[in-house]
Amino acid sequence: MSSLTALDAQGQRLLALLVAKLPSARPANPQTFIGYKEAHDRLGLPQLREKFGESLKAQGLLSLAEWTHETGKPAITGLVIDRSSLMPGKGYFELFGRQPEDFAWWREEIEKSKSFDWLPFLPQEPVPESPAAVDIEGSTDRAEVTTYRIIRDTLLARRVKQLHNYECQLCGHTIILPDGSRYAEAHHVQPLGAPHNGPDILENIVCVCPNHHAELDYGARTLNQTDLRPAEGHSLGGRYLAYHNTNVHKAP
Repeated sequence: MSSLTALDAQGQRLLALLVAKLPSARPANPQTFIGYKEAHDRLGLPQLREKFGESLKAQGLLSLAEWTHETGKPAITGLVIDRSSLMPGKGYFELFGRQPEDFAWWREEIEKSKSFDWLPFLPQEPVPESPAAVDIEGSTDRAEVTTYRIIRDTLLARRVKQLHNYECQLCGHTIILPDGSRYAEAHHVQPLGAPHNGPDILENIVCVCPNHHAELDYGARTLNQTDLRPAEGHSLGGRYLAYHNTNVHKAP
């Protein structure tokens, strides 16, 4: 039995969709991955469960994940995420014997998937192509710069944004989305993960706009209590400010 026939037809079609997505997927940025509903809709699947993730799981996602695990191939199903959390389901990590939210391993599997030769395992029938992103149309030459940020919206991060009404603590700006909701980002002042290993606590999180988030990520600015707009129920720990200014900020 060949590797192709060992994977059921639904798993093959999902694999083809994910392989088509790989060129535009950036391992450090799950926002470039594909959501459960989007994958479900692009494959034209009937909704068999209340949640699209569960419906997709029953129609190819689980069989593909198990096939990659059993045959030792890259865990490409990590490309399929919940758009609200920007994470694959816990079952993705559990299947491969990883700890929940093992971000470094997850990113490595997507990187392996991008360089792996999937062609021998793809079905012959075409899969709908993903539409081109509006920000990459045209022939302008671009250089891509990425930074590895652990991307997750924890309950604590959401709480901080709510306390500040989704307004940047540095400039007061918020982004009004087409549906009328407000958008801001949460930044861990002492970053999560190695080598910083900052804690996921309220005292280590600030609510910021995307521009100031990038400046903080790249260490392009210092951060002080006097810079920050306060909100009742939230205060930033001095030790985390000191850590940022000493270990993250890079003086010009």
